[in-house]
Amino acid sequence: MKKLLLLNLLFISSSYFSQTTIDKTIVSGGITRSYKLYIPAMYNGSTSVALVLNLHGLGSNSVQQMFYGDFRSIADTANFIIVHPQGTTSATLGSTYWNAYFGGSVNDINFLSEMIDTISSNYNIDINRIHSTGMSNGGYMSLALAAGLNDKIASVASVTGSMTNIFPVTPTNTKSISVLQIHGTADSTVNYSGDVNSKSIQNVLNYWIGYNSTTTTPVIDSLADINTADNCTAIRYTYAGGNANTEVIHYKVIDGEHTWPNSLITIGVTNRDFDASKVIWAFFNKHQKVNTVGINTSLKNKIKVDFKYNSFFSEIYLTKTDVDNSEMIYSVFSIEGKLVAQGQFNEAKTIVLASSFNSGSYIIRVVEESSGAYASYKFVVI
Repeated sequence: MKKLLLLNLLFISSSYFSQTTIDKTIVSGGITRSYKLYIPAMYNGSTSVALVLNLHGLGSNSVQQMFYGDFRSIADTANFIIVHPQGTTSATLGSTYWNAYFGGSVNDINFLSEMIDTISSNYNIDINRIHSTGMSNGGYMSLALAAGLNDKIASVASVTGSMTNIFPVTPTNTKSISVLQIHGTADSTVNYSGDVNSKSIQNVLNYWIGYNSTTTTPVIDSLADINTADNCTAIRYTYAGGNANTEVIHYKVIDGEHTWPNSLITIGVTNRDFDASKVIWAFFNKHQKVNTVGINTSLKNKIKVDFKYNSFFSEIYLTKTDVDNSEMIYSVFSIEGKLVAQGQFNEAKTIVLASSFNSGSYIIRVVEESSGAYASYKFVVI
């Protein structure tokens, strides 16, 4: 009895998982591409969650962006997955970059699209809540996704980024998409007024205002100058009333430099009156994808199967709550997304043996083959 009680206590305590950062790769366009996934502790696969792409700047990398434009503490409470992809090295520029309509042979829109598909196949991602943000060149790339991948991307946020002068005249798809732009007027890296290569920030805003048919006269709010020692202030411009409730929002940082507002890392005049990561997540959380077609998400998590895990015998019990002859498919994934077991059953009850699994966290997904409805459950092997 004491041994059984101890095992049960171990199972209960191990149910409180820590967050996980995972290194992954895929091959896209003949190139092996890498990305880092951040899985919050509260993710258990039972409900679909948002996916946020967080893209690094020119010459930077996925690790630096994970810390500089940090969303991890927000994901821990709001329960969404973050992906930090890695760009390629440009032979012309001699540094890591994103091909955000810069020319060149690397197709980063395809890479990020394939990465999203791969992540969605292994995790319970809400296809209506996939968003992209980034710093500088990562901001350029997020705006490029708004034009070239808005069939998958719900909304985007650019921090100190812009759009090149060879940006498409109109987006590839016709779906409206909300856009957030954060930029400092004293940015000497990506000039607020534009240059020979990039549009001015006002022209970036005008592009998306026209595309979404928002109001052309913004609501203007001056943010409280909470931190007078940061040597800058901020004004918010909101262009609302767009197609499908889209909006274009601009945080104009007066005298702000090429920096991420309220980042823990200071690399120039950094605004401390608002937190860019919190503002971006609130914006993303408000704007889901519009005009959705494809997967019938109403079927998700409607399947009637009871799940129990016996940690003492390392057995999973799956029981249909309404007995019929429908075929069920179960798949067991490690928390890193690796498929470790799969099978079928149409009986009222089946047992999945977990004795061969390594110690760690797992997710089992059960799908009704005829309807596509499914449910997911999280468990721990000790």
